[in-house]
Amino acid sequence: MKICHHEIVEIKRIVSQEITIHPFLEPVDIYKLLYQAFYGPFHIVRDFKQLCLGISSEVWRIRKPYLPLYQDIGSCYTRISLSTIKRDSDADKLNERIESLGKWILASCVLFEDVRQDFRERWMFYRKLIEQALPARDEAWKIADNMAETGDLPSHSKLFHEHYDPHYRLVDMSLNHYKDDFLELNT
Repeated sequence: MKICHHEIVEIKRIVSQEITIHPFLEPVDIYKLLYQAFYGPFHIVRDFKQLCLGISSEVWRIRKPYLPLYQDIGSCYTRISLSTIKRDSDADKLNERIESLGKWILASCVLFEDVRQDFRERWMFYRKLIEQALPARDEAWKIADNMAETGDLPSHSKLFHEHYDPHYRLVDMSLNHYKDDFLELNT
């Protein structure tokens, strides 16, 4: 797999959908969304045990379901809510479910050479389009633009966290074997 390429119409759809789902957001949240749409979970910890521990810890912090359960963010990647993980009294089964997601995430990871340069160019190319869809303060745009210059992958904005409690991971939905295993364990 390679870096996902999206047509302008797809970027418009992804951005519009995100604004509809999460109307309280800043440019940095759209920046994060596009970063994820292009490169998926390439930035995550590749240690399977650490990955599963992180998911497990986060699953237990979920107080209410994080929706949507599946958010298509383009042709390559999907944000899958950790609320899709079935929690019951069977600790072994829960670990199996978490490990299934961990395997799917790792299989979705692709290493890229120069993400910073590639994303900076993409951000600058799509920025006017995004700015039209998301009116925001100049300062908020400067924060996102500065991140694009340094190639940083941000956390969600303070505004986003004030309104939402995001608990999701990125997966490649075309990896049917992993998807089928995960769905079977969580039905």
